[in-house]
Amino acid sequence: MRTLRALLAVFALFVATSMVAAFAASDANLTFTGDILQPTCTVDSTTANQTIALGSVPISNFANVGSTANPRPFNIGLLNCSPNATVNMTVGGTMDTVPTVLQNTGTATQVGVQLLLAGSVGGTTGTPITLNSTINLGVVNASNAMTVPFVAQFYRLGTMTAGTVTATATVNFTYY
Repeated sequence: MRTLRALLAVFALFVATSMVAAFAASDANLTFTGDILQPTCTVDSTTANQTIALGSVPISNFANVGSTANPRPFNIGLLNCSPNATVNMTVGGTMDTVPTVLQNTGTATQVGVQLLLAGSVGGTTGTPITLNSTINLGVVNASNAMTVPFVAQFYRLGTMTAGTVTATATVNFTYY
């Protein structure tokens, strides 16, 4: 008798769960897809690789160590940026004895090239850029673009001698 009751209980439980399963049958299957993208920009090809001519200047124009001369504005343009992308920049290069001055590989001595983040496009003043450090440039504009204004200038490091000045830098942008 006990066995019969146990069998009936198991049978009742089986029937009850089968009915719930019948009511729980799926009428629709949903699949969700998407992409998570890293914000990006494209460097404007007309500003990507530039030679900035700093011109000629007499040694006498450099009154003392830290003097600068011949500021030249230039820009690097970023296009086709992801909406609301925030841009960081790192300027790399071989630094001289001052962390904001690129080492001269030309024949002149005790002079280098200093880069500034200009206050405005075409401006000839700005904030010296510490080489190999990251600078937050902010969010791209409503057109999903950004123009990064720079100034390059000669920088006196010590007792100068005349000659050529050549320095190189790389600019890397990261986005988030």
